[in-house]
Amino acid sequence: MRTPKLITVSPWILLVALMLVPADLYAQTDRMKEPDIQRRLEMIEHGEAEAVRAELPTLITNYQNNPGVLYLQAVLTTDGAEAAKIYQSIVDNFPENEWADDAIYKLYQYYYSIGLYKTADQKMQQLKRDYPFSSYATKEGIQPTPLAEKEEQAAPVKEPGTVKKYASTFTVQVGAFSALQNAEELKSRFEKENYVCNIFTVVTDGRKLHKVWVGEFETYDEAKRFTSEIKKKFNLESIVVSR
Repeated sequence: MRTPKLITVSPWILLVALMLVPADLYAQTDRMKEPDIQRRLEMIEHGEAEAVRAELPTLITNYQNNPGVLYLQAVLTTDGAEAAKIYQSIVDNFPENEWADDAIYKLYQYYYSIGLYKTADQKMQQLKRDYPFSSYATKEGIQPTPLAEKEEQAAPVKEPGTVKKYASTFTVQVGAFSALQNAEELKSRFEKENYVCNIFTVVTDGRKLHKVWVGEFETYDEAKRFTSEIKKKFNLESIVVSR
């Protein structure tokens, strides 16, 4: 019987062959991995939003229609209405994804902050119905009722708060009301604690809305951190808006 010949390949030939592999093959392999959204959200929470924002175009290109990337995009969107559209697209198109319940809760916060309490309540009910095991579903939600309809609650927090005044581009919206009296009551509540507060009135489709803005900030990150203070001291949800 004929003994088969062993074919040896020079290491140099193997090296050349590896060099001829298309460069984008490695990039394609890398794109198959799921992006670490949670890590980037933690970066935003720790004041590194600009670093994440710089990554966003590449993430959008490499992970088209990825619900996690869409959620990250919405979080970084300073226009509340535009962010709400992205959150809603996640809920509509990826209802089984891990970020769907987060998106619904963000919608709840947004609609509450602009005074659409009925819509906000509908989002909260949807969250509890469709995602009963979500950590958001077990939270004690804010009752979507305008301040004027609430009974007088406990005395305001005595510890005075201060917010520096800047020639700024960002502020925090703590409420939006069709009735000016409601907006003035909320404004007064913050002014008693020495916060810089203003009422900004807009008219959309013939509907007048009085928005209550607190604080003036040079950066989005500063304003975002201030929303945590508002939640802690006043038990109010709020959103960052650009002036």
